This record gives sequence, C-alpha cells and structure tokens, in this order.
Amino acid sequence: MLEKLKLYIKVRYTLIYIQTNEEFRFIKQVEDLSREMNYKVITWNFDSDGDPLKFLQKAEEDKNGIIYIMQDLHLLLKEDGIGIKLMRKLKNLKNKFKNENKIIMVTAPIIKLNENIKNEFVIIESPLPNYEEIKKEIDDFMTRNKIGENLSESLKDRIVLSCLGLSIDQINKIFAKTLIENKVLDEKCLDVIIKEKKLIIGKNEILDFYDIKETINNVGGLDNLKAWLKLRSKALSNEAQEYGLSQPKGLLLLGVQGTGKSLTAKAVSSLWKLPLLKLDIGRVFGSLVGESESRIRQAIHTAETISPCILWVDEIDKAFAGMQGAQGDSGTSARVFGTLITWMQEKTKPVFMVATANDVSKLPPEILRKGRFDEIFFVDLPNKRERSEIFKIHIGMTGRDMKNYEIPDLVERSEGYTGAEIEQAIKDAMYIAFADDEREFTTEDIIKAIQETVPLSQLMEEPIKALRDWANKSARKASIDDNLLEPVKKNNNVDFVY
Repeated sequence: MLEKLKLYIKVRYTLIYIQTNEEFRFIKQVEDLSREMNYKVITWNFDSDGDPLKFLQKAEEDKNGIIYIMQDLHLLLKEDGIGIKLMRKLKNLKNKFKNENKIIMVTAPIIKLNENIKNEFVIIESPLPNYEEIKKEIDDFMTRNKIGENLSESLKDRIVLSCLGLSIDQINKIFAKTLIENKVLDEKCLDVIIKEKKLIIGKNEILDFYDIKETINNVGGLDNLKAWLKLRSKALSNEAQEYGLSQPKGLLLLGVQGTGKSLTAKAVSSLWKLPLLKLDIGRVFGSLVGESESRIRQAIHTAETISPCILWVDEIDKAFAGMQGAQGDSGTSARVFGTLITWMQEKTKPVFMVATANDVSKLPPEILRKGRFDEIFFVDLPNKRERSEIFKIHIGMTGRDMKNYEIPDLVERSEGYTGAEIEQAIKDAMYIAFADDEREFTTEDIIKAIQETVPLSQLMEEPIKALRDWANKSARKASIDDNLLEPVKKNNNVDFVY
C-alpha cells in the first residue's frame, strides 16, 4: 500500500481517500514517507481543528510540499449546506494543488463518498499489519517488558500467524492481557487471539465462528484423509512459505450423509490449530439487487482479514443446486457462485476451504475443475475396522468401560450403517436402559437400537451406488480398504494392524 501511495504522490494525485481502521498507524506511516519524500504533514479532525472550510482556505495560503490528512471528512461530504461547499472546494483545490505539490488525504473506516465527489478521489485500502510488522511488534513488546527469552521461534511464528487480521492496537492489548493473567507470553496467548477474532466474526451476518471441541481423534477411520491432513498441518506456517511450499487451497469432502464430513471439517481446525469459520450460503442471498454479491464479497473479505483460518462451507451442493436451470433469481446464484469460485482459484491469503457435499449430480461442474481444490475425497460408509473405531469413540464418550461391550458383535450387526447412525444407536440404547430402572446400557441394548433403525444405505441404495461409481473414477478414497490391512496375531492374542 505504501508503495502505491508513494507513486500517487509522485504523479501528484491531489485527492486521496484512505480506508483504514488504524488512523494513527497510517498517519505514522505517512509521516515516515513524508520525511523520505521531503513533505510536511498537517492533520485535521473535528475535535481539535473545527471548521473544515477554514482549514482548506488556510491550506491554499500554505507553502508548497504539504500532505493534509483530514480524518472522517467523509461524514460531511453530502448534499446539504456545508457538504455542497466542501465538495465544491475540494474540486477547486484538486487542480490548484497539483501545481503546488499539495495533497489532501481523507481517512475513514469505510468507503463512503457522495457520487458528486467520488470520481475526484483515488481510493486506497490500507491493509492490516503484515507478518513482518507483527513480528517486529512482538519483539518490541517483549523488549519493553523484558520477557520472552524462552519463547521458541516456532511458537512465535504461530502467534504471529494467528495475529494476522488484527490491528496493532488489538495485538498489543492481547499481549498485555496475556502478560497480566499469566505473567508470561506463552501458548495461552493463542486462545486470547482466537477470542479476539471471534468478536470480529460476531459482527458479520454471514459467517459463524466455531469453538472447536472435536479433535482428529473423534473421527473414526478415514485414514487416507487423516494422513493427507497431518502431512499439511504446517503448510500455512511462515516456515512453509520460506521453504517454497505453495499454500493449500482446500478440500472437497463428497460422500454419504452422516459419514463424518462435517466432523472432519471441524477436526481440521483443531489439528492445524487455526480458527474455524462457517459460511452459510443461505444467508448470502438478499432481496435487493446486488445485495447477494456484496454479501459474499464481504464474507470473503472477513475470512481473509482474520486469516490464516479454515473456511467451512457445509452441503455446498444444496446451496447451488439447479443453478444452471431456470433463472428465477435473475442469475443471482450464478453471480454469487462465480464470485466464490473465482476467489477459490485466485486467492492469495491463507484461507483453507473445506466444502462438504452429498450429491455430486447437483454440483456445478466448474467447482470440480482442477485448481479449485487441492483434493476431492470420497467418504463412504464405514468399513468393519472403522465401525469398530466409531463404536469405541462414542461408547468412550459416555464414560463407560469398553471391556463391558462386545465390539466385534456390534460391528457385524451394523453393516451398512453410517457413523451418525451408530452414534444415535448408542444414545437410543442409553434411553432404553435408563427407562428400565436406570441400569447400565449393554451390548444387547445397542443391538436392539440398531435393529430398530432403517439405515440410509437401504433407503438410498441407488443414489449411493451412483455416487460410488462416480467416486471410483473421479475422487480419492478417504478410507483404507479393509482388505488392504493385514492383521498380525501376537502372543497376547491382541490384533495389531500394519
């Protein structure tokens, strides 16, 4: 941004509008730039300087080589008495100042200009601090407070990356809060950063911030997918960029309902230690012309602002189903979709997108094109070994001793059941046992619950077969086939899988 601003000053753009939430940081940057370019800086705001017209009239009488920074002037640039005079004055000064080497900069937190003056300004968005600026701020903070001798470079890198998307003021408050509460700057700082980012997301109507409780250990099976994710767990770090690795773009998890796709999306956030945002496409669509496109751009901008992060789009097939059919929404869906996939293809910020889908036939073909996602994984019904893991996970979450349950028997009885159906069977078994004099639930209770459930694999046999046929040619399996794993018997009669 500063290089662009420097260029505009050199070619004598005399009216520059700066969108920034960090006025004082921006003013300091301009002051540093002005010394390099031999300019003087004068600021104006309502609180200290009063009438903006008098300020501009005095500016006409000043010597050459001055940058005037006018804070929040956009609030007055409207079609009323003072606003009309100000807009006319700025138009008159635009050409006059060009020959006098004077520049007027208007700073504001939003881009809002009256149409009568908008085209007179060049507009620049002042970005939030980058990696190097944040790293320097951390080093300065630690020096000022005489702390951080034991802060590893790896942890410092994670803190810096987590701070991307925050202002310098917000960052300093986070460090101060961590220091007051913990007496040291350590890993607990990451929790404070995530809470701060959660407040930012709370102001957005389209994105939800998820507090992550699930870990990758809560996901039964899906070993190929887990291995892929673990291999890339540090791919958004600064070390990865310095090494020359390209940033991973995202994943499409396609498969049968209830097989753990959404759970996996949440687990990625935990595994990679990054905040998780959920994009609700349904909330994107507004009633006003152009509103939907504006909302999707706003959501993307917010995600990039707090990056690095995970952006989860659940059931993306439903969001854009039938998009290429009737244009009852005047093409709004197509434009929103176009904005999203263009960003997916061209994005440079570390936002890792995890999209889930149940029905490939409803997905626009553009989203399956190479380059949108790093990989497309097919999540099938759990095999025997995976069902065993799922039973152990969900029984373990009830606090019961696994030795009291016949897991092999439950695995055989649950052929064709999804992970969600197995989880529900355990819950139903608990209801059965609780109603029967509040006794402990047993293997037989779980079997009874299973038998009373009609699995999705029976209700949707043909669609699942069609999905498998497509996935065999076009997607990577999230699971390792049972027949590829060879159990080896040990002397203690325990099965080990290699």
